[in-house]
Amino acid sequence: MKLSQILVLCAALGQSAYAAEADFVTVNGSGAVAVTPTQARLTLVFSAQQADVAAGKQAVDAQSAAFAALLSKHQIKASDVNNAPLVVYPEQREQKLDQFRIERSTTVLIRDLTLYPLLLEGAAKLGVSQIQPVELQTADSEQYYTEALQQAFQAAKAKALQLAALSGRKLGKVNQLHEQSSAPGPRFKGMMMAA
Repeated sequence: MKLSQILVLCAALGQSAYAAEADFVTVNGSGAVAVTPTQARLTLVFSAQQADVAAGKQAVDAQSAAFAALLSKHQIKASDVNNAPLVVYPEQREQKLDQFRIERSTTVLIRDLTLYPLLLEGAAKLGVSQIQPVELQTADSEQYYTEALQQAFQAAKAKALQLAALSGRKLGKVNQLHEQSSAPGPRFKGMMMAA
């Protein structure tokens, strides 16, 4: 899921103080852990286009309330729901600003993945305007991050040892570590999709 890269600067044993500072090897190591998702984050937008902002707000509020009722029906906790503030955009048509787009986004943490299709279907029936790509997640992300970090360090250390051996030197202590995390895209077991 997470990809961790470690930059390890290892000093080789040298004869002088200058040699110890200048005689080093730089290596990169990476680690990745494939996991099965346990939850999903769904973000969707309810919107209306109206000349009357108050009427548009009522329509969006009604859709948002109906979706909240659907979430409650499926025992989604209120703490797992984030309703963004109402946003109003002017819509220009034929040199006039006589229409407005009123919208509200809702983000839901779905802890039971079997509810995901039901919530999508329910949102579609309520007239959802936009559905963002789902974010598949795991509840134990910190554990998997630590595993990826350990893999990255071991890979960097193995490269440093190999380079030291090839150059006929012994590896000294680690002088510097630089950790960079990136997630080029989740790689979940059994959840790969073809493009």
